Amino acid sequence: MKRSTTISITPQSPAIDHHGSSLFLGSCLAIKMAEKFDFFSLPHTANPFGVLFQPLAIESLVKRALDQQLFTAYDLDQRDDIWYSFSAHTAQSGIDKQTVLDGLNSALIGLRSALLESKHIIITLGTAWVYKHLERNQYVANCHKQPGGVFKKELLSTKEIERSLHHIGTLVPNQNPEATILLTVSPVRHVKDGIVENSRSKAHLLAAVHQVVDQNERAHYFPAYELLMDELRDYRYYGSDLIHPNAQAVAHVWDCFKTAWVAQDSQELMDTIGGLKAAMNHRSQIPGSNADRDFKRKLQERLEAFRTEHPHISI
Repeated sequence: MKRSTTISITPQSPAIDHHGSSLFLGSCLAIKMAEKFDFFSLPHTANPFGVLFQPLAIESLVKRALDQQLFTAYDLDQRDDIWYSFSAHTAQSGIDKQTVLDGLNSALIGLRSALLESKHIIITLGTAWVYKHLERNQYVANCHKQPGGVFKKELLSTKEIERSLHHIGTLVPNQNPEATILLTVSPVRHVKDGIVENSRSKAHLLAAVHQVVDQNERAHYFPAYELLMDELRDYRYYGSDLIHPNAQAVAHVWDCFKTAWVAQDSQELMDTIGGLKAAMNHRSQIPGSNADRDFKRKLQERLEAFRTEHPHISI
């Protein structure tokens, strides 16, 4: 008896490998995937401006980075003693104005470098609901706990999302023609907007993403949303909040992503790297014993042999 629908996952190209870098932008699922890249030593950059949920915020930062439009004091706001930018996550906030400004511009330079150098740009969209700061006339990446009255909440239309993604798909290849864009929709439900409202939001994102993929041969879709909603489809794959995928679900999405987008040679290297990292994290029951010293010596020999054979991989 079948107890789950199955989504067909087949190898795609051009594949991700240990020779080319990737850039992750978007919601918290992007962070989870980037953590897998980090563990398996796949070169990458992840969300220099912190978690970004909606497409306009991502588009704005991509354009700003490629245009080299540095942040100035005008781009900062202050709440109590905290300085922040509506273009970035709270992770980029702080109590010293110049430090915050320097951090934003450092992130911008890092984002530009990643956009120009990455072979794959992986964008994970979380919501089509956006907040427009009325005084600044700006769609914000993060509300920074400001009163609701200073914003207008809007649901982006499919056409607006499509236009935003098309713009990204034009900006990036103009300066990095080798880049492949992977689009995903996060399975994390934004239930604070309401269950029905979340469904409307995801529907708009999915429709827009597929329109873009159909029209841009350099853009591809990875079904992270469907893997949770259709293939797993069970609350046991969520955390205690019943919203965020748990470790088992993330592992399944990663396995599918690896099958689809990671080159076979790199998958084999990842098995070796995983074994080495597990050994590196091993803690001896009796530190300093003969067995412990022998284990560490053999591990060091394995690491040196790997680094000699694969000098481009940091482990």
